[in-house]
Amino acid sequence: MQAQTVADIMTREVISCVESDSLKLVNGLMTQHNIRHLPVLDSSSGNFLGLLSQKHLLREAFYLAKSSGEVDLANFGNQIRVEEVYSSGVVTATPNTPLEEAGRFFLNSKHGCLPVLEQERLVGMVTSVDFVRLCVDLLKERNRPAAS
Repeated sequence: MQAQTVADIMTREVISCVESDSLKLVNGLMTQHNIRHLPVLDSSSGNFLGLLSQKHLLREAFYLAKSSGEVDLANFGNQIRVEEVYSSGVVTATPNTPLEEAGRFFLNSKHGCLPVLEQERLVGMVTSVDFVRLCVDLLKERNRPAAS
């Protein structure tokens, strides 16, 4: 079966955070799981609110360094909450979004991920890496010798 929709390639077990988490906590999650984006969920409803990326963390670290002259990396982000820096109003997909449409999103934007929602609930995540993996699989399939 060839992949046709976002549901065919999305990651279903997504690491996420809530708006009240500290930047220190989410930095640890990103490092531990080797990820660049974290979906932000409402702590009471569980609904999707937006995204936090490594860029948000870097921007905050640079701001702190510029304003205070230094950044205490051991305590970076202890006092800063996700709700202060994450991006809301991000583009999302549904599990039924055609892969071509999702692929065009990655080609036409500078975003590295696309949250997948069903009625405001996060059900998965698609990244540009998922599309590279799909391309490699398709090339491997195309180059496989035909069975005789």
